[in-house]
Amino acid sequence: MLKVKLLGADGVYLSRKEIVSLYASDLNYVPYMRKANVQYDGSVELEIPEAPVILHAKLNIPGYGYGMWVVADNCGEGYADGVHIDFVREAAQSRVFEVRRILAGQEFTPSVKCVSMLRDAETLLQLALVKPDKAPAYHMAALAAALWSGEKAVFERANARIAKRGKRDMLFGAAAFRYPFTGGDGWRGYNPPAPHYPGLPTMKEAYDSVFNYATLPFYLADLEPEYGKPDFRYLDRLQAEFEKAGIVTKGHPLWWAHTAGMPEWTHSLRWEDGSIAREIDRTIHRTIAHFKGRIHYYDAINENHDWCNAYNLTQQQQIEMTKLCVDAMHDADPTVNAVVNTCFMFGENAAEGRTQWGPTWERNLVPYTAIERLEELGAQYEAIGMQLYNPARDMLEIEKMFDRFAKFGRRIHLTELGVPSFKQEVRPNTTPGDIYCLEYMYYGIWHELGWNERLQADWVEQFYTICYAHPSIDAITTWGLSDPGYVPASGMITKDGEPKESYFRLKELEKSWGFDFGKK
Repeated sequence: MLKVKLLGADGVYLSRKEIVSLYASDLNYVPYMRKANVQYDGSVELEIPEAPVILHAKLNIPGYGYGMWVVADNCGEGYADGVHIDFVREAAQSRVFEVRRILAGQEFTPSVKCVSMLRDAETLLQLALVKPDKAPAYHMAALAAALWSGEKAVFERANARIAKRGKRDMLFGAAAFRYPFTGGDGWRGYNPPAPHYPGLPTMKEAYDSVFNYATLPFYLADLEPEYGKPDFRYLDRLQAEFEKAGIVTKGHPLWWAHTAGMPEWTHSLRWEDGSIAREIDRTIHRTIAHFKGRIHYYDAINENHDWCNAYNLTQQQQIEMTKLCVDAMHDADPTVNAVVNTCFMFGENAAEGRTQWGPTWERNLVPYTAIERLEELGAQYEAIGMQLYNPARDMLEIEKMFDRFAKFGRRIHLTELGVPSFKQEVRPNTTPGDIYCLEYMYYGIWHELGWNERLQADWVEQFYTICYAHPSIDAITTWGLSDPGYVPASGMITKDGEPKESYFRLKELEKSWGFDFGKK
């Protein structure tokens, strides 16, 4: 049992929403099911099944951001059972330690702001010791300064690594289900032509100028709504358009145990009678064969780690199902690249015991444990796919997450991402699972009081830079080019066809690295 207090700058306990977000994970960030009791004094008694643990809480941090996940890890050592913890102080100290570790690597010369914010955090922590009556205010200010310093450090280090290494191959893409944006029959019905204004690029020109990669919709519900009668006509047209533009494509996804992507005839499939395995093999073989030599990347399976488990499989069966998908792909075409697509990269949903469909276990699979189990099974696949929709984590924590997954020795593809350019409520027909994703887990305001186009562009610049610098990452895909996006208002172009600052920021960033897709 841990006793944790979460105090605001005024010395009063934080809001209940912030307090109840607290959860513990192991040192690989794999969450334990949250078992917490909020006491009358506002502190939290948190049960942990084993130690050491890392603590996570979603806080409002004046001077840094709002609704952002913060980590306290005892300077990398984790916390033993039975200790009493001042979370904000510990989070500040942990982040100061991490920034010092980065600077000790001497890979870059830190900016004045990076170093000054770090020293500010250290001074504030010292002041809290000599002025205990003001300690909560100093701790919160120290946390904000340390978070800023950490983000400066990883961003500056990434730029230094890119400058030293030089240009390398990279896939920059988007979900592109309506390309070339001319209207007519399209994905899931009629699509009106994209608006165009004199002096501005058309949607196709905008796409072609910043992307060399595209994700195509291979949802089985659209591809084979009637059993045994697949219809590839729309995908054939889409693929032909991208081939004319010289853009590499990926199919998404070949299998997905989610009602949004599976036709009615799949609902009666069962693991026990072998029908799931049979249909995975049949559908994947015929799809790969149809596009053999033309499409070289596919998301083999989507979100198959207790989040989307519509067949109520055991955890072992889920991992075996993933292996069936990648095996079928390679059997159909040994040269194809299999991407195992995952979501909730930090596993916060598992701490809540929340899934989209399927049972909740004492410790649900999260991407990290699912990949561990897949490796133990000896599955052969080329890349780990990661979804990062407005992750509400700072850039240092995101880079550390990349490093954790890099240990598996696979390539990393950022398969789906987006942050908003302004606050927009979710659409009325949004499913309960998506509402959970968008409102309760993915919503966090990075750096400011509200999202805006410049802040979205800042996030894009820092995130893409850290990804391009990371040696394991080969592809970055936003979902998608224009509004509304999965996260509302997350497109780089408005619904009226006007480019946002993030579009121009990404284009100039790519040019600085030696990419100029507009001159094909």
